[in-house]
Amino acid sequence: MRTARTLTLIAMMVLTAATARAAVLLDVSGALSLSDPLQLGRLSRNGIAQDWTGTEAFPGVINPTTSYRYHTYQVNVGQSPFIQILFDSLSPDTFISAYDTSYSPNSAGAPNYGFNVNWLGDPGGSGNLIANDPLFFQVLSQTNHLLVLVVSEANPANAGVGDPFRLTVEGFVDAEYTDVPEPASLLLGGAGLALAARRRHRRG
Repeated sequence: MRTARTLTLIAMMVLTAATARAAVLLDVSGALSLSDPLQLGRLSRNGIAQDWTGTEAFPGVINPTTSYRYHTYQVNVGQSPFIQILFDSLSPDTFISAYDTSYSPNSAGAPNYGFNVNWLGDPGGSGNLIANDPLFFQVLSQTNHLLVLVVSEANPANAGVGDPFRLTVEGFVDAEYTDVPEPASLLLGGAGLALAARRRHRRG
């Protein structure tokens, strides 16, 4: 009897600890710097944010002879290929985009100068519309793929250098915002099996 009560208490504690939360794959604050590499041209801002339906078409490239600084962040999406990206930046001079596996701008002879290769999406614009309301967009990756986030200047001549931003990447299992099960949920399953075994034993 005491063992059953103990297992029930453990199960309740684990259930409380296993509250669903988004899997935060990346949460970083930063700013472009003069040491970041240069690319020629940049993505056009078409005013359309990508979402999981994938309806935003590649926006095209502008100013292919103008230099813009950029910085990349890489993260493995693991078991959460439905990705939501929040980009908190007041600056209209910084832009965020997402790529699958690799980012290769300025590929010689490539259509769109290589900016379209592995492109997944972007928010369609730059700079928060409201101070405390970050830009966000969604992209669909594949499990265990490398997601490459590219923060670049939206205007040339080092206009975005030093402008602070915060980049947050959240992962989900599906478009219903289902989270990857946490280890606590596995413990809960084990506790449930133990309770069931105890009850079967008492029936016998």
